[in-house]
Amino acid sequence: MWKKIASLILRNRLTILISLVVIILGLVGITLQKGVRFTTSNAQLLPSSDQTMIDFTDFQNTFGSEDNVIVIGYDDQKMANPVYLKKWQQLTKSITDLPGIDGIFSMTEAQKMTRDTLNGGFKTENLIPEEHLDSWIDMRTDINNFPFYESMLYNKNSDAMQAVIYMNPAIVDSKQRIQDVLEINKMVNQFTKETGISLYLSGMPVIRTMNSEQVKGETISFIFASLGVTCLIFFLFFRSFRATAVAVSVVVSAVVLCFAMLSLFGYEITLLTALVPPLLIVIGIPNCIYLINKYQGEYAIHKNKIKALQRMIMHVGNTAMLTNLTTAFGFFTFIFTQSSTLQEFGTIASLNIVGIFVFSLLIIPTAYSYFPEPKKRHLKHHEENWTSSLLKWMENVVLNHRPWVYRTTAVVLLAAIIGMFQMTRSGNLLDDMSKNAKFYRDIAFFDEEFGGVLPLEIVIDTKQPNGVTSLNTLTRMDRLNQHIDSLGRSSKTLSITELIKFSKQAYYSNDSAFYNLPTNQERAFILNEIKKTQGDANLVNNYVDSTGRKARMTTLLSNMDSKDMEVLIDNVKAALVDYFPEERYNTYVSGMAYVFMKGTEYLIKNLLVSLSLAILMIAIFMAFMFRSPQMILISLIPNLIPLLATAGLMGYIGVPIKPSTILVFSIAFGIAVDDTIHFLAKYRQDLHLYKGNIKKSVKLSIEEVGNSMLYTSIVLFSGFAIFLFSGFMGIVALGGLISFTLLMAMLSNLLVLPSLLLTYERLTTKDFTDPDVDYFDESDEDDDIEEIKLEA
Repeated sequence: MWKKIASLILRNRLTILISLVVIILGLVGITLQKGVRFTTSNAQLLPSSDQTMIDFTDFQNTFGSEDNVIVIGYDDQKMANPVYLKKWQQLTKSITDLPGIDGIFSMTEAQKMTRDTLNGGFKTENLIPEEHLDSWIDMRTDINNFPFYESMLYNKNSDAMQAVIYMNPAIVDSKQRIQDVLEINKMVNQFTKETGISLYLSGMPVIRTMNSEQVKGETISFIFASLGVTCLIFFLFFRSFRATAVAVSVVVSAVVLCFAMLSLFGYEITLLTALVPPLLIVIGIPNCIYLINKYQGEYAIHKNKIKALQRMIMHVGNTAMLTNLTTAFGFFTFIFTQSSTLQEFGTIASLNIVGIFVFSLLIIPTAYSYFPEPKKRHLKHHEENWTSSLLKWMENVVLNHRPWVYRTTAVVLLAAIIGMFQMTRSGNLLDDMSKNAKFYRDIAFFDEEFGGVLPLEIVIDTKQPNGVTSLNTLTRMDRLNQHIDSLGRSSKTLSITELIKFSKQAYYSNDSAFYNLPTNQERAFILNEIKKTQGDANLVNNYVDSTGRKARMTTLLSNMDSKDMEVLIDNVKAALVDYFPEERYNTYVSGMAYVFMKGTEYLIKNLLVSLSLAILMIAIFMAFMFRSPQMILISLIPNLIPLLATAGLMGYIGVPIKPSTILVFSIAFGIAVDDTIHFLAKYRQDLHLYKGNIKKSVKLSIEEVGNSMLYTSIVLFSGFAIFLFSGFMGIVALGGLISFTLLMAMLSNLLVLPSLLLTYERLTTKDFTDPDVDYFDESDEDDDIEEIKLEA
């Protein structure tokens, strides 16, 4: 079959080149016409059928969005200067004027309630009279008289204050959110520049926007960085601008295809899909190395260009197809995770890996058919060099010191197993974000001064209309409020209880001594006054549903590690059960922080299943290719060792299991197994050629395939190492761990794999050596080659 494919490609090279140019221009046109959008929404890690997601949806339908709050904080005595206060008021006014902002709440806008003796209920008036706005900080005694605002707008133990900005919930998943947040950030920076007063900006809209902006910047920079590094290494190996230009054309074509697919499928660019273009570059270069190495090696033997090209396609094309399919399998298994984000990543990555194989198989032979014959300098890297010396050392170790290989492997595996028991898990929403970014550093200010910025919601369902306003329920909620606040890891908990306390204080002429829940006698007339209240003074609707059956309790968690967050939330859940018996109340915990934590747990379980599925699929695929079930064990062992070593390394250096790091195993396994296929394919060919001489076949396989394996491993290692310079800690871990895994896989495939073949000769069965269907058939017919040569 591959002889026919080689003939087809070489006989129609001009048609193929013209078609490729037209197709690539068409893909560029599709991308420009449809456009590629960066995501503006949160990734949904949980399926819609999961109970946590059902609860979150119920919460949003009942109370609306909980991630629309932005906070601006400061802690500087210079703010007492009337000049700076005036600039602060100008800043808050400018923010309020932005199209997506519903309002801003700071001490200058803070309200106090007074009884409306004319209409009944309560009315509001400014806490800081207008005539005192220029010096309102001097009124700290009056401000401290309102405990409702403590830890919400000011910290009574320091000079820290904050303003709370409410974004229109309808735009939190739109481009308008990004525009408004970037404009606010610009205003804040300008204020700091003009006054020298540091402002701190945070809240979920800010975190999401700044994070996505960083994704945008890194997407482009990593495409060029990965292209530059891999192509530089490629050039250093081959010493040929011509070969490098061909390799660049292959990977650039694949990147164009990737963006066109994103456009056609309507996928947005997320943190994961942004990785696909640089991944394609890193994975595509090895295809070029194997093909061009084979072409130059064949030409060096018989000096026939067309014959060398035909044998390149026949000898490497089928192996490259199978190795690319196994790599695609590694990504394809993400489709079974039931996470839309990972499904999109798996779909785009797997399809484009197949695409880059097609491009390399078509572009390289057709381009080289028009190039002049390789010169001596182009073939120099096939002669004695550092790779030859290294391969000879490996060959000596395999042939003469196999016990050393097994002892070393045993030590590595023992150390890996010990390290695996030290692994931890992470489900923190902020864990993968850049620790050096200003928006991340600002979070520490709000953690210290106001308790945190990560939303955690609690819903109390009393199972009956107006059940929320019963004194028994209010008392239970107040006790839960106090319990959560006593944990010291979150902001002040807000609920209807705080509003009722605020109303009672207002009822008693704003005397702070009355900031507490009403007694049974007080409850009726205070709640009656609240019901009569109209407009902005009636804040109860934010925390109680329209029927009075469900209540909401809101707090903001500080940035903590995943284990501490799990302990805290479990503590809150236990308190919920204690304070709200299940026979009388339905309760659940929700909010962005909790949903992300549960989503991480779900993904880790699914990705482990995905990894197991990848190993199973590739094992079956390899058994089918080599027609020898016995070879499954031989082929899997060298590729499982690197995975175990990587897991052990994660335990030792403290890299937790999380979505970004669990991806390492499926990706690295799918890539690493390529070397095994190339080695076993060459081994089978030599077995057939040398009448079953296993020792000689192993030796020759190391010498010929080992050179390409070293080249590709160095390219892959360097390409993934580029991710170490990412601003996202998850991407840093992903790049570093994949680089380490692939380096271990190269050593394992060049030392452990041939050692196993020699030690367990009986596993090299006749079905493997002479299968009924041989996917690696490489018989040559020189007559066909001459025909192509004449036409060329």
